[in-house]
Amino acid sequence: MSRPILSFALLWAIALCGARTTSLGAQLTQAESQVLQDRLLQTNLRGPRWTGNENQYTMTELVAEGMENAGLDVDTIEYDFYRWDPRWWTLKLTLVNGTVIGVPTTGYWPYSGNTNLSGITAPLVDVGTFGILPTGDGDPSTLNLSGVAPLSSGGSIIFFDNPSPTHNYSEPGYHLLGTSRNISSSQIPELGNLTNPHWQGTKTLDWTALYQQGVVGAISAWVNTSDDNAALQFLPNVGSPGNGSTPNAYTVPALYVGSTTGQMIRGLLASGVVANATVVLKAPDVWAQTQTVVAHLDGAAADDTDDTILIFTHSDGPSIIEENGPLVLLSIAEHFASYTPKILNMSLDFVITTGHMSGHHLNESAWMSDYPELLQNAKFAIACEHFGALEWKDEFSSPSMTPVYSATGNLEPMWTMANESKASGSLHDSYLNAFDGTPSSLRMALLAPEYVNGTRSPWYGVGGSAVLGRSSIPTIGIIPQPDYLWASMTDGGWSKLDMNALMVEVDVLIALIQKLDARYVSSSDAESRSRAP
Repeated sequence: MSRPILSFALLWAIALCGARTTSLGAQLTQAESQVLQDRLLQTNLRGPRWTGNENQYTMTELVAEGMENAGLDVDTIEYDFYRWDPRWWTLKLTLVNGTVIGVPTTGYWPYSGNTNLSGITAPLVDVGTFGILPTGDGDPSTLNLSGVAPLSSGGSIIFFDNPSPTHNYSEPGYHLLGTSRNISSSQIPELGNLTNPHWQGTKTLDWTALYQQGVVGAISAWVNTSDDNAALQFLPNVGSPGNGSTPNAYTVPALYVGSTTGQMIRGLLASGVVANATVVLKAPDVWAQTQTVVAHLDGAAADDTDDTILIFTHSDGPSIIEENGPLVLLSIAEHFASYTPKILNMSLDFVITTGHMSGHHLNESAWMSDYPELLQNAKFAIACEHFGALEWKDEFSSPSMTPVYSATGNLEPMWTMANESKASGSLHDSYLNAFDGTPSSLRMALLAPEYVNGTRSPWYGVGGSAVLGRSSIPTIGIIPQPDYLWASMTDGGWSKLDMNALMVEVDVLIALIQKLDARYVSSSDAESRSRAP
């Protein structure tokens, strides 16, 4: 949803007024907001920004140039690696009577393997269900591979259904520290049952080990998930072991099918009418270049102190939701750089990292060791991503309980991870206060991962946020998690983006930065007075 087109009269009034502050404090001006909206649309038109593809590199180049033009000190960290590049995929079943059936898929299993356009043809074996451990991780021991032919006989293609774990952000795993405008947790019912195809990301398989057992291809069926919700989910995003300097070593091409299609395949197999299956997954490894952007904006006190607020996101993703953080950070950098004199005493460090969609072949946190001073100087750290996300969910209310994927009418909750050190209190308070005056549609839950049976609950977010979240640096990680987060969409996710909400969320971040700066100045003044003779 876009902001309404402004009339000439309204534009003239804005020009005469020139106000840059509201109840939230300093905000993006109308001109800054329009530029951000333009960049979002134009970036989306170029298509997905997979790690290392041309679109990603073009965006990071433009963001680096924009920050440099605004007066920031900018550097880039270049990486080369092998990028897995899915191009065409097809599934066919050949019946014992010679009939060939083209089977619709919902997508591919990332990094599973690569074929030519003829694909892999082999007998199809139903190996049951890929189970779920109490932790939510996959349990491959539930797969019954006894019917798989050995490689010496040509191997088998396996079929299994693949239910998704559910998560929640309630006790005892997560402690709720606060909400936007102090709303009741009942207004965020997702806290107790966060269903999301994204949790498939924890259900990984060792395709090398499976290949050695005779598995030459695979078909994974979604369970209790609509085909529309399951479509082109880039899950799980885990490649073969390695750092990207060599091609992906997995050689078992695997495709996903929808729940209904999976039931059909299982029924045909049980009837004994399937002769074999053919899996085509043309996904070569391509040598690619990608980069992390690091930028610094001096505050008014830069000559006296190196203390900073560190703000970071990532640049790779399949849609304009995942990821729009770089464009938001550029707008924030340009906004604060435009003031003369400077309105912030603290300096700002910006990091736009890469590697999020690399199958773990690039270390998203490498910037921390490349630029250790970023962490040494940071008094506060803010990880942020997925701005303006509308909430879409599967609805099971029809008489048949068949899931139907549709908008709920809500914004996706702004799940925000936080550490609980004593020093983090001022960050928590400032963040919660930054929501004063925001619309009721904006729902935020500030959550601290807790220990359960000796294991700390996961800190979700861009690479490095969990490292900071476990550190003594006061840190929050803002991470709305819509169902479509890791999905490719024909419109690039534009229909899932609420532009008005995005702008409000950006203004919340601007307000937070100012509040942290004000607290920092007050504490510095108090410390100076305490040292006075």
